[in-house]
Amino acid sequence: MSIAVVPNRKSPPAILLREAYREDGKSKSLTLANLTLWKPERIDARVRALKGEFDGVGGNVDPINDRVFGVLFVLKAIADRIGITKALGNDRNGKLALFLILARIANHGSRLSAVRWARKHCVGELLGLRDFNENDLYKAMDRLSERQERIEKTLYREYVNKKGSPNILAPV
Repeated sequence: MSIAVVPNRKSPPAILLREAYREDGKSKSLTLANLTLWKPERIDARVRALKGEFDGVGGNVDPINDRVFGVLFVLKAIADRIGITKALGNDRNGKLALFLILARIANHGSRLSAVRWARKHCVGELLGLRDFNENDLYKAMDRLSERQERIEKTLYREYVNKKGSPNILAPV
């Protein structure tokens, strides 16, 4: 199996999951699925899996089937649902900031241990992050502190939009 990128003249290329076979001495391919609408991170993870990059990672543990994948997946879904992902942004710094939050909840370690932890598990596939180190995480933290007020306002607006009114505690 392989991922084929088929160019189109006036539209984005089609991304297809294909299987090669031979028939009457000729090479042919069968399209198994159209992946064009998939997120790039998901396509990248599929390409890496087909190359065998996950074989033998962490011993006999498949990082996609590891318990950590479930924890990260659920935490990311919660972050998406309550608006944290949107408030942090979809750029590299936003993804690193989201990773810092998820790692703090799931791993409870230092920045260096978070980087090591990310290499053993499916962080790159789930968040679309590749090749980062603890210095990148510290830079992301600096960016977070610069944008803290804007992020808080974005989260508050998201909360008010979902709930309909601000949650103000009445004095006792």
